[in-house]
Order: sequence, then C-alpha cells, then structure tokens
Amino acid sequence: VKEIVPVANSNATAADLGITELITENTTWFSGSSDARKHNIATGAANFYGIVIAPYEEFSFNEYMGNITEADGFTEGLIIVGGQTIVGIGGGICQVSTTLYQTAFFAGFPFTERLEHGYMLGYYRDGAGFGMDATVYNDGDINIDMKFINNTPHYLLIENYYSEENEALTFKFYSTSMGRTIVKEDPIFANVTEVPSTDKDRWDYVDTVAPGTVNQVDWATEGADVSVRRLVYNADGVLIEDRTFVSNYIPVPNVFHYGPDVEPYSYDLVPPDDK
Repeated sequence: VKEIVPVANSNATAADLGITELITENTTWFSGSSDARKHNIATGAANFYGIVIAPYEEFSFNEYMGNITEADGFTEGLIIVGGQTIVGIGGGICQVSTTLYQTAFFAGFPFTERLEHGYMLGYYRDGAGFGMDATVYNDGDINIDMKFINNTPHYLLIENYYSEENEALTFKFYSTSMGRTIVKEDPIFANVTEVPSTDKDRWDYVDTVAPGTVNQVDWATEGADVSVRRLVYNADGVLIEDRTFVSNYIPVPNVFHYGPDVEPYSYDLVPPDDK
C-alpha cells in the first residue's frame, strides 16, 4: 500500500497553494489501439488525477503509478522490453508517461530522468512528434522512471482527461504562471538507417493468439538519433535552460504474432493504417 504524505495543511485552499490557473496542457492520441491498450491507458491515467506536487519537489512517475498487475486492474497487452514487442501486463502505460512528459516539457520543468522507447512508435508521430516520448518500466529489479522537478515556489496540481470518443489523453497542469516562454525547436534526425526489408520480417509464435490468427504488432521503421532542443526563458526574457534531449531509436522489421494452425511467413503485409 502506497502512503502519500499530505503536501499542505488540509485547511489550505488552492489559492493558498498558488494553484490559480492553467499553466499548460498537452494531448496525445491512441487511434488504432486495441481495447486492452485503451483499458490500460485509462486505468493508468486514473493514478495521476488530482496529484499535488510541492514547490521544488521531484515528481516520480513510478512512485504514483504503483504496481502494474492484474490485481491492480490492468490487463494483458503489448509491451516493449529490450527493443522487442512482447505480450505483457499493462501495455499502454507508456502513453500515459509520454503524455505527462510532454506536458512537463512544455511547462519548462527540468527533467532528472527520462528514457525514450527503443524504436519510433506511430502513436507519437502526431502532436509533439518523435523524440518526445518517455518509456517507463518497474518490475522490482529494473526501474525505468520519468522524473521532473517543480522548480517554482508554487504548488502544482496535475489532472488528466481520457476520451474514448476522441481516442485521446490530455494532461493539464495548474499552478501560478512564472511567465516562462518555452521554445521547442524542430527535431533533428541523424544517423538515419533504412527501413528493414520484408525479408527481415520476424514471426513469433504466441500461445495466447487464437488458432489460425496472425496479429501484426510492429511495422517496419527506420532507426535514427533524434535531437530535440528546448529553450526556457524566464519572465524577464533571460535564458534559464538550453537543453537538447537525444533519443536513440533502432530500426525494427515487421513483427507478427501468430497462433496455432498458422504457417509463418505465409501472410501478406498488413497496411500500417493509423499506426
């Protein structure tokens, strides 16, 4: 059981804490996601509604996320481990961490920990674009987190909104504006590698896939080193941060999961619509 220590006197109002206005918001989309992935996104996002971060406090995604198990309401889906897509509990949680990361990015908060996915995912092509994702993982032995610091003298309130209809997740940050200006430069792609050819396709037998069924879980994507530069200016126009975030993505082939009664490599490539 996770114990959350109260951040302020229970009699304090939002205004007393400096929570007076919306300072930033950000949306990502999950069009084309499976029902299991959508369920996990909604379940995971619920852990981050109404969180209050104290002035100069470090926020840890995994601390508030807690356990990702069936007992905690999550279901089996596709997760990325070691640069490969496999079946596991909680597939979709990284959509939550990515949306939250982008919101903190555009608020100008400094990051103390962030790691990109192993390869570029179509879910994050729209909106902020590639180089703006954040993967998380915590199995007790391996802890990959996303952390940032509320480096202001005001409390920060985090809320989020899940829309099944729009297939979108939105995070909103409320506090007192510091008058900062955030500049995100266009991403720079370097060391771009070719998209793997179809003769590199990988077929994995998965016993949970129905007989006679083939599911494409990855679409062939080039590799690249993607750099995103962020400039943060204070209310006086003074540059207070100039940081470049570098994401190293490997190329991946088409990957298929198949069940019993299927002959591998016998199916045509599925068009990557909305992926």
